[in-house]
Amino acid sequence: MHTDSLATESREILAGLIDILGGLKRRAGEREDPATVFLLRHLREPPARRITELAECSRLDISTVSRHVKSLEVAGHIVRIEDPDDRRVSRLLITEQGRALYDAAMAARSAALDRGLSTWSEQERRTLARLITKLAGSLGTRGDR
Repeated sequence: MHTDSLATESREILAGLIDILGGLKRRAGEREDPATVFLLRHLREPPARRITELAECSRLDISTVSRHVKSLEVAGHIVRIEDPDDRRVSRLLITEQGRALYDAAMAARSAALDRGLSTWSEQERRTLARLITKLAGSLGTRGDR
């Protein structure tokens, strides 16, 4: 494939993904900061993470993650716990409240996606799921744990 057409397709895919995520958020009626759900996603399974690990796996700058972590703490969505390997450092643990927020956001987005795909055939939905999963794997975004 020609380099220019590949770059054009990549831009179209990126624009589509941005539109999809924005549309899901709107249709789900979410009012949360997008970073809230994004960061909680990375904290939902044990073990608890250091803030540096959260920044690394979310591919965000440490100062950006620190700012969001502070607001997540204040809101009661995460707590800091002592790092058993280094008592000078803390780890971030999602709370039940944070888990409930994440689950509710994902359920609302899933319902919005279901509505958006309601006119698609079963084969089209399976193809989309397969290709999205393949893309996530190719980008190394699955299994960041």
